[in-house]
Amino acid sequence: MKLDEREYSPELQRKLAETVTRSKSFVSAAELARIWSGVAISSRQLGRVVEALGAELVAKRDAEVEAFTHHRREAEGRDPHHELAVVFVDGGRVQIRDETWGVEPEAGEKKGNFWREDKVARIQTMTSVCHREDPCPEPPRCFLDAAKLESLSAPDSRETTEVAGESAGSPAVPPAAEPGERWTPEPLVRTCVATMRSIEDFRWMVQAEAKRRHFFSAQKRAFVADGAAYNWTTLHAKHFADFVPILDFLHVAGYLHAAAKALGSVTLGCQWIRDVWQGRAATVAGELARRLSEAAGESDVPKDHPLRPVRDAAHYLSTHADKVDYPRYRREGLPCTSSLIESQIKEFHARVKGTEKFWNTENAESMLQLIAWTLRDDGPTLRDHLESRPGHPFRRRTTQAEPKTTAA
Repeated sequence: MKLDEREYSPELQRKLAETVTRSKSFVSAAELARIWSGVAISSRQLGRVVEALGAELVAKRDAEVEAFTHHRREAEGRDPHHELAVVFVDGGRVQIRDETWGVEPEAGEKKGNFWREDKVARIQTMTSVCHREDPCPEPPRCFLDAAKLESLSAPDSRETTEVAGESAGSPAVPPAAEPGERWTPEPLVRTCVATMRSIEDFRWMVQAEAKRRHFFSAQKRAFVADGAAYNWTTLHAKHFADFVPILDFLHVAGYLHAAAKALGSVTLGCQWIRDVWQGRAATVAGELARRLSEAAGESDVPKDHPLRPVRDAAHYLSTHADKVDYPRYRREGLPCTSSLIESQIKEFHARVKGTEKFWNTENAESMLQLIAWTLRDDGPTLRDHLESRPGHPFRRRTTQAEPKTTAA
């Protein structure tokens, strides 16, 4: 029956794990499990069950990464020759307890918890239709809405002066694309990679998953991410160099809106976004540098300067000049944004992120792996894993050693 020492069947463990990954906490998951199963299980016991299962999946993933990357294992099954294979990469924050939790910090030190980055990749196949002409020459209206994109702005919001003759709330904006026939690639099958480990470990995990799914022989290949340095210098350059590099347009729009706000003009941001959308990123970068020099008297400013967002936007465009040819991407049927990975990050963080949630590193890794398995559309499922793993009716547990006593 493949029962372990807790005498939970594989099917019950699967349902418990999926309930946990879709709940806000172990407490709410235990209550939901009691409702649908009629079995009373404490939140602490539930945590032990699913964290042990997650640890098994972490070990299974690590073994597969080792096989694909270091033992050069080839992907199994027939190569489907995907129409379009895309690797999306992003990251977030999870609150981790460190080893000094509960110990009073020294003067100047933070208390024993901190936010650490979790790294997530979406390995996605998509449809792709080529066009002779740009199917969307005008930017969609959503990119011209400063309020919606303000949260994506890398620079902090600061008080700014207004440009003479124009208010910061001026409604005059360039024309935007009207809703019409869908031109963006449509998602087909996704799998996920997620970890709390370093980029050195993460990059091999992403490559192994892409190789398992025959991504390197796809007809079209793309790599989409924001401007984080390791996305391009480590992941793309070392593992996906022949994938078309695409800088997420949402982040570009956020930088440009922030720069326009620093200069006191909404209209400027909309004009710049339209220019970059239509392939004139170099012109916009030059204009940003010129305006910064004229307003601040220098081409670089400190981080606390009111015009720092202008400098950041110019630097962002110039640094990633080879990844912003958006008219070409649209003609070739490639994605221009990382919206799919952004929404997936929210699926992960709905479970693991919160100011009231504190994780040990190992438990956070286990939970991320469980979530990745519940979100995948391809490959073995949790049911497959639980049905094929050996049972453990007896398991030696580590107990605290009894204190030694000596004769007086």
